[in-house]
Amino acid sequence: MLPRQPNESLIDGLACLQAVASSANPLGVREAARILGLEPTRVHRLLKTLSHLGIASQTPDKKYVPGPAMHVLAAQSIFASGLIRKALPHLESLQQYGMLVAYGVLWKDNVSYFYHGQPGMPVEQALGRVGLHPASTSSVGHALLSFCKDADIKNFYRGKEIPGYPDGINSLLKKICEARKQGFSVIFTPKANTTMAVPVGNPPHSAIAFSGKISPSEVQKYYRILKETAEKIESA
Repeated sequence: MLPRQPNESLIDGLACLQAVASSANPLGVREAARILGLEPTRVHRLLKTLSHLGIASQTPDKKYVPGPAMHVLAAQSIFASGLIRKALPHLESLQQYGMLVAYGVLWKDNVSYFYHGQPGMPVEQALGRVGLHPASTSSVGHALLSFCKDADIKNFYRGKEIPGYPDGINSLLKKICEARKQGFSVIFTPKANTTMAVPVGNPPHSAIAFSGKISPSEVQKYYRILKETAEKIESA
């Protein structure tokens, strides 16, 4: 919930930070302003400030990339939270089921995956190999959105197209409601794959998922496996 007088400079600065962090290529001021819907002059000032702090760095052609301070903050937060350290042994154990295993967190309308491993993939390749993914098409996203208020979900998507939901926000909210009632999310895809996820933490801070050929009759079986794994991560 926003305070009565939210700090708009802080909000916009964090938006610029996230835009730089999630961009696959160096990000220019005008491109960042277009993505964020902000004035180019304001974005220029905020990015210059982030660069001064070392959170962003400027390339020779005046674009921005993550700076050393951003990497330090990322490393510090991952270390302090213990998420990867606690989860990794249990994520590795899920490889025995021959499916893609994912572990991610929600940020507004996107999911960021710490771990996204295909069957047989070495752990070092599964870590941080996937960028931001739309929460609306992710079982991890659905599982974590189910703990958000409908009003907040509407705000995440206000004025935006919703990937996977051309009919709009009400269709997505209906699907999220299903996840709330079940305690987990499941998405049956057109390619005959099923992706399903279970939240981790109380309150939930992340979710673990399977993706593979899971028939409707097997959903409860794999839900129990994911649920038991989530409990092991929580108690680690």
